Amino acid sequence: MLATPDLKLLFPEFEVKITQKEGKLWIYDSIAKKNRLLTPEEWVRQHCLNYLTEHLNYPATNIQIERGHTIHQMARRTDIQVFANTGDIFLLVECKAPHIPLSDISFQQISQYQVKSRARFLLITNGLEHQIFEITQQQTIPLAKIPLYA
Repeated sequence: MLATPDLKLLFPEFEVKITQKEGKLWIYDSIAKKNRLLTPEEWVRQHCLNYLTEHLNYPATNIQIERGHTIHQMARRTDIQVFANTGDIFLLVECKAPHIPLSDISFQQISQYQVKSRARFLLITNGLEHQIFEITQQQTIPLAKIPLYA
């Protein structure tokens, strides 16, 4: 499922680099500098990465993709992790395919990553909807927009 006239992502459109190999479509990941299999979730992730770097000026050098973690003795990967210049994790992003509704399960998933990483901000997106939160010592605060990089 790719963006079509009846499926408009909340992220701005940009010129994607798609190639076909062995009957499969691949999308270029400018952060990892490699092609990734084009899945609906990857489509959302690449749009999110473009928005963060090209519209909110997040430095590409501070972004990691699919960083591995061990949580409750299980291997997990964060979709996007953005580091502050201090080395602390500034933002964690969990990307879902557009047909996957954002739910409490999505929030629980990214919350497990946050407990380990201590990120200041969390973003859950399926491209059609975003849920953004600031995490403080006392509370989780819903936000209206993705924070500027600091």
